[in-house]
Amino acid sequence: MLPYKVFYLVTAISLFSGLHIVVAQKTNYSAEHIEKIAYADSILKAAILKKDSLQMAEAYYLLGKVELSAGNHLTAHAWFMKSLRIQEKFGDSYELGRLYIRLREKEQRQGHYDNALNYLKAAKGVFKRIGSPVGLMRVYTSIGELYADEILENKVNQPETITFSIDSAFYYHKKAEALATVLKDTMALANIRISSGKLLLLKKDPKSILYFQQSLNEFTQLKEENERISAMLFLASAYIAFNQTEKVPAILVQVQQFYEKNHLHNYTWLRNLETAYMNYYKATKQWDKAFKHLEKVKDLERKELLANQEGAITRLEIEYETQKKEALLKKQDEELILKNDYVHTQQLFLGALGVLFLLTGGLSFFYYKLYLKNRQISQRNAVLIKEQNHRVKNNLQLVSSLLSLQANQFSDPASKQATENNLLRIESMAILHRELYDKEELAVINLSDFIKEIVEVVVQTFAYEHVELAYSIEPVKLNADQALPVGLIITELVTNSCKYAFPDNPMPLLAINCKREREELILNVSDNGSGLKNNSSVEAVKTSFGMKLIQMQVAQLRGSYSFDSLNGTTFTMKFKPDFLL
Repeated sequence: MLPYKVFYLVTAISLFSGLHIVVAQKTNYSAEHIEKIAYADSILKAAILKKDSLQMAEAYYLLGKVELSAGNHLTAHAWFMKSLRIQEKFGDSYELGRLYIRLREKEQRQGHYDNALNYLKAAKGVFKRIGSPVGLMRVYTSIGELYADEILENKVNQPETITFSIDSAFYYHKKAEALATVLKDTMALANIRISSGKLLLLKKDPKSILYFQQSLNEFTQLKEENERISAMLFLASAYIAFNQTEKVPAILVQVQQFYEKNHLHNYTWLRNLETAYMNYYKATKQWDKAFKHLEKVKDLERKELLANQEGAITRLEIEYETQKKEALLKKQDEELILKNDYVHTQQLFLGALGVLFLLTGGLSFFYYKLYLKNRQISQRNAVLIKEQNHRVKNNLQLVSSLLSLQANQFSDPASKQATENNLLRIESMAILHRELYDKEELAVINLSDFIKEIVEVVVQTFAYEHVELAYSIEPVKLNADQALPVGLIITELVTNSCKYAFPDNPMPLLAINCKREREELILNVSDNGSGLKNNSSVEAVKTSFGMKLIQMQVAQLRGSYSFDSLNGTTFTMKFKPDFLL
């Protein structure tokens, strides 16, 4: 994983790269799009400052929505993928399922119906696992929209996993409608009924009238005026389709009055109204009036096209004038800055010379005093380290002496043996201390010397000086945190060899190998005893404190170990050391 600073630097670069794309395509955006981009941009900048990955994913999602709405599918895909890479790391969530649904919309618009269905299946799985009925409702609605896509119906090369089907679309809308009813989500229920009504209208089923009426009542109850007007136009279309034309004029008059009252001049809305009038007059065979409204529809389409062109030109003119003014102001600012810089540069240069002489004298005196103080501190620290080493040696010797006295007091062989084992462990710590502090390199030990000294102490303790010792240890230096576990493990292994392998062995042999292999250090300790074949020996070793101690020390080294009893007993351990060669 990238470090945080690098991660957020990359994110910031990505942000400005994305905004560069926006600037290059800004003639495709409406004022609403630009406002939404600014909002998403503010969220993204705040997320980068707070190092909030989920908030960054939300900002990417919002930017993708805007691009998708503007028809910039490639840019939308790039933003959605940025969001997806973050969301998937955090596992299942409503936001992840919502993102899959939005990717479905993008794929559907591009005609990639198989991909769209796969994204919906992924979203469905997420919402089922997190138990989100709201998410499942959105999935079922989206699947219904996918099956009812008119472009899918006329597609020459049909997708492998989905075909145009009004019945399938209606089935999924009914599932969504059932969830909306349980959730008591009136707004969602009304929108789903609009979609279901349109499907029934395509099937020439008069039940579509009932669905449009229900949605109209629900939008009226919610006081959603724009949606209510849209439902009225759909209802009028259904009345026309099923020869109930006598109900149409009243609806169209209400819609027209609403537009006039609210001074609505949206070309799309007006075109829909005029289209409804035209269809009504065609159904009632009033051809002259139908033709007049057809001309109005064409005129509105022409005006809408001109308005879009004029709006684009106006935006370009405003941007051009703004950029000219900004360039002029920037040039004037630069000239003023240059003049001020020229005046101040000479003053600063003369002042800097004087300050430099004063600073040189002051710093020289300061560093001299600091040198004296550091030398005094170093001398004091050297004395303290010597005193500390002396006290540690004395304390280890005292503990060793106390344990030795206690061992002599025990009559129980097991207790006496346990105490002697602890003496050996303390002795390995004392050896480590000598290796660390009695030589020139502090806090670092030579592994070869350390192991050999521990082995000799243990062998001498058990009076096995005649044991043949074979060493093959690569030159490695370890820090204290790793050396102590290695020392304790060696102590336990050699002790076990002395206790179980060397008695009644005419030619005892102990071999210790240590080598590096890539980034790991491999330690082998083997003897030529009978191995762990005797049941009583096996159980004694497995349940002993020494074995538990070995396991703890290997875990501390974050390594792994194994025993082999093929020819004697062989212990193998692997771990990653901090090499200090």
